[in-house]
Amino acid sequence: MVERGDVVATAPAAGWQRLSDRLARYGLLILLLAVAIAVVGGVVVAVAWQPQAEEAPVVDACPNPPCFGGGGLPGVQDLPWISMTLGYGLAILLGLPSLLAGAWDLLRRHWAVGGRRVLTFVGPVLVVGLIEVLPHLLNPCAIPYALGSRNLPGICQTNLTWGADVAARYHLLDHALVGGVPLAALYWLALRRWRPALARLWSADPGIPRAR
Repeated sequence: MVERGDVVATAPAAGWQRLSDRLARYGLLILLLAVAIAVVGGVVVAVAWQPQAEEAPVVDACPNPPCFGGGGLPGVQDLPWISMTLGYGLAILLGLPSLLAGAWDLLRRHWAVGGRRVLTFVGPVLVVGLIEVLPHLLNPCAIPYALGSRNLPGICQTNLTWGADVAARYHLLDHALVGGVPLAALYWLALRRWRPALARLWSADPGIPRAR
């Protein structure tokens, strides 16, 4: 196998490998759409948020988890979360064929082609995982609170139990802007470097080009 820039000289891809490339393209589109839904939904939730009146404590507000919006069934306010979560999960599932195709290439010692195909599965997994982790590591409320500052941004709320965190009103938007947008952009840039045809979202062939 010989590499020339973004062009890889190797045996023609099998039909199921070409199908995995096309599914990876759909996965990328769905991942970007899920991030966009998270951003728009986060803005809508933040703007339309209604503070809840103080209520008498209850024994168990959610006896049958999972619960949405404090109850056992999802409501309209939960649609951004549900759509975003389904999108992330579907993007990962659509990358599974690429993992298999990449593993097949690696077994045949086509290291470059196999690694590029595996990227379209590992990438969405890392993006989705870090979307949940990164905003907590870069928390604009918890970090200054832990350093002793009590002059926190307006998006923060404090609690005697867990200290300071982003208020529920801005939680979805925080994960979308701090995690979703930059991570999706980094994944797209990685694809642009190692899978340029797939990164061109509307190109006809998302596969790995071969030298002629």
